[in-house]
Amino acid sequence: MTSSDWLSMLALVAVAALMAESVRQLRRRWVLVKVEGASMEPTLRDGHEVLAKRTRRIAAGDIVVVAAPDPDLGWSETKRAKGPWWIKRVAAGPGEPMPGSGDPVPPGHYFLLGDNPAGEDSRRHGPCPAAAVFGTMVREF
Repeated sequence: MTSSDWLSMLALVAVAALMAESVRQLRRRWVLVKVEGASMEPTLRDGHEVLAKRTRRIAAGDIVVVAAPDPDLGWSETKRAKGPWWIKRVAAGPGEPMPGSGDPVPPGHYFLLGDNPAGEDSRRHGPCPAAAVFGTMVREF
């Protein structure tokens, strides 16, 4: 092989590595989640998809993508946002009164509700740790 062949191959490997890293970075910052069930109706319907962007700027009223709680244990403090995903609305942030009780939401937590009261949310599993929240919904598809 000539030196230009080696340079071409090296450039090809570098481009492939850059593309792989770009895809990895995009997947860390964005997630596409399919809506399952009726818990967010009428705002979001079963089968639709939402695009969410990782952020820590979360406010009451935002629709967020959050790691689903354990059915028996609820949200644990150590759980990181990595799915499977739930889509819920932030009803109250840290220090704000929780709907139904009026007690303040603990620091570093959010009280999440579905738009449809028939779904599971913080009423069953308690306040959600901020670490379990991936980010906010940007767009519905």
